[in-house]
Amino acid sequence: MTPRERGQDVPRDSEPKPIREWLMANGAGGFAYGGATGVPERRAHAWLHAADALGAVTTVLLGLEERARTEDGLFHLAEWPGREDGEPVATIESFVADPWPTWRLRAGSLLVERALIVIHGHQAIAVTYRQLEGPHARLRLSPLVVARDPHAAQRENPGVGVLAQGIPGRVRVETRAGGPTLTVWHQGSFLPNRLWRRAIEHPLESRRSREDAVVPGHLDGDLRPGGGFHVVISTEETLFRALATEGRLGAPPPSTLAACVAALILGEQGRRGVTRSAAQRGADFTAREAAAAHGDATLARRTTPLIETNDAWTTTLAWAAEQGLARRNGRLTVLDPLPEGSEDGARALGALPGLISIRAFEPVREVLQGMLAHLDDGLAPSGFDDRGAHHDAAEPSLWAIHAAELLARRSEQSEWIRDLYPALESVLNYYRGGTRAGIRVDGDGLLQTGAEGVKPAALNALWYHALVAMAQLARLLGRKENAAFYLAWARQHGQSFNERFWDESAGALFGALTSDGAIAALEPAHLLAVSLTPPLLAPERARRLLDRMERELFTPLGLRPEPGATRVDPAWLGAFYASYLRLHERSVDAQSTVRGWIEALRTRLEVTTPGHVPAAFEWPARRAPRGEEMHALGEAAPVGASPLAAAELLRVWVEEMAHAPEPAGVA
Repeated sequence: MTPRERGQDVPRDSEPKPIREWLMANGAGGFAYGGATGVPERRAHAWLHAADALGAVTTVLLGLEERARTEDGLFHLAEWPGREDGEPVATIESFVADPWPTWRLRAGSLLVERALIVIHGHQAIAVTYRQLEGPHARLRLSPLVVARDPHAAQRENPGVGVLAQGIPGRVRVETRAGGPTLTVWHQGSFLPNRLWRRAIEHPLESRRSREDAVVPGHLDGDLRPGGGFHVVISTEETLFRALATEGRLGAPPPSTLAACVAALILGEQGRRGVTRSAAQRGADFTAREAAAAHGDATLARRTTPLIETNDAWTTTLAWAAEQGLARRNGRLTVLDPLPEGSEDGARALGALPGLISIRAFEPVREVLQGMLAHLDDGLAPSGFDDRGAHHDAAEPSLWAIHAAELLARRSEQSEWIRDLYPALESVLNYYRGGTRAGIRVDGDGLLQTGAEGVKPAALNALWYHALVAMAQLARLLGRKENAAFYLAWARQHGQSFNERFWDESAGALFGALTSDGAIAALEPAHLLAVSLTPPLLAPERARRLLDRMERELFTPLGLRPEPGATRVDPAWLGAFYASYLRLHERSVDAQSTVRGWIEALRTRLEVTTPGHVPAAFEWPARRAPRGEEMHALGEAAPVGASPLAAAELLRVWVEEMAHAPEPAGVA
């Protein structure tokens, strides 16, 4: 029975809900996140989520309440609360998310283009209004200020949104006592008029959600034929001084806000162009290496690109993966998921192989160095908070070893790794002798964790690959005895893994081994025993495991955490695709099947989240009739964004797929 006969395809006649979301990261831990309507439909939707020096994210600006008065009358440019009955709302003639969210809004005879640009490296946005058609208009923009966690909802609070200072061209607003201060630069006049906009609904939340936002006053300005109006909003009071110092405003810096915004837009366009071009070139180089490794020398030597310059799938995934890169306390790291901006050590390090696939070696090296600088008793940080790094999981260190070996091999720059090698080797020594959180190698050779001595299958699969990776690193650095020792250790562990974790009756792996016996559980993380090289399971066992996962966990939008779940994680799609291709020897049929799955995902992303891969998809909990479960995927709603998921999809697309002489499949 083929995957399509099992109903694993999203039917083309399904009608996905038109949820269209965008997310932009600023590379400093902050974000802008919203939908095509321009107003918040989730609690996490806001035009500015700002991060502090420690990485804590505060939602500070939901958006701008906009009115335009023309000879045709008064129009609201978006559907915010507080509108009087009968007051017309502009229609959205078009919306695009690339290169940044841009709307064309029709208000009578007036056509306005609104664009929202995140200022890279800073907690700041620029909002531009450009008149495309119609008469002179008078704009009134009212900032909707909050001060809360990205997933909370604010209630009316007298301490929020107090005007701190208003001078010509600039306004400062206290979000809350001790919280960030918003500075608004503008071209018009400011009228203080503190009031609350109540009962702002979030219709995309699973449970009814409303919140209140404070309007500290109103910005008034003119929008003339062919002209524009610009606003810059930031939690950095010295934003423009910093931008001038960085050389991003030109020399000398312009004297008008409009010229400064134009310089920032030009610089952002250039940055995006360079990033995407580098990703395409790096992906093409890696695809050639992969073709040679897969035995297709003709394809590897092809004179024209394997990854075409117009391959939007590669550049979209590369951009989505790199959206997670951010600096915190001088370190470069990967934040995932967004917009929480949380720094999970395992997810951050797990995203690095995808970045290596586009030869983004320098940021990968920086992330590795930053994580290993906080190594403690063999443990890489599982996360960071206001007290610093915390160490309570075994996985981050093992992902660091995996990424370091891959970086050394692909970059052919072993000196990058030479200084890191002692730290990486210490991980194995600490795990062997026992370290904090109950992490140690037991007498049967398996890695256990916690006070109860639980031995998870997924963790042990990762441990096996860390041993193999250390053997490869030792060989690369000329340490032959170490290499032989680690390889023998890996083989011994692999034998014990197969003897203890394989559940023959279920055709799958046990979830974990405990002192009370084995626990049956089917998990996406069990793919680590098949997807990484070399695989832990023999082909026959691997096929049985993958077949069961395909039936019970896999959907083209992601893998369920357990059978029957209505929320799926796209981050495991890369491992699933890689396993499927390898177990089917990358046959033409296997390539076609995976391309079909990728096309189904890509089509859904175009509808829901152009420009990023969601952290999850979820759909109504009602159970679909048997045999029609996949049709329900048309109702799946995206949640947040995952640079890790984008990186894994990118890795498989570049390294595992056969890029035929004639471009085929996703383009």
